[in-house]
Amino acid sequence: MDINPAVTIRNQNGHVLVRIDAPAVNQREAQAILMHVLPGIVAPGRGRCFVIDLSGVQVLASMGLGMCVEIRNRASDAGYKPVVVGLNSHLADLFSLMRVDRLFTIAATRAQLEGLLT
Repeated sequence: MDINPAVTIRNQNGHVLVRIDAPAVNQREAQAILMHVLPGIVAPGRGRCFVIDLSGVQVLASMGLGMCVEIRNRASDAGYKPVVVGLNSHLADLFSLMRVDRLFTIAATRAQLEGLLT
């Protein structure tokens, strides 16, 4: 379901996949994305993943990183396993430097993601 040109949310076998297609996620984009994503986070079945796909993002400002953490916290509280996929080298370094990588399961490849979703 397309809610916003920058966000696509879809369900795959009970897993939720949120794809963000914005070259840069700054304060304005982060707030808009949160407004669309957070209300849809409801308790899943057991063992389901909540995936944030950042393959369409080149730059995350501090608010964008905070957005990822907020989505992760809400999804985790609802019982999802938080997963992030599509990190370019810059974003992977940022996640590591800020230790945000410890909060997520990182799927480095599409094959790894598919393995988590089966």
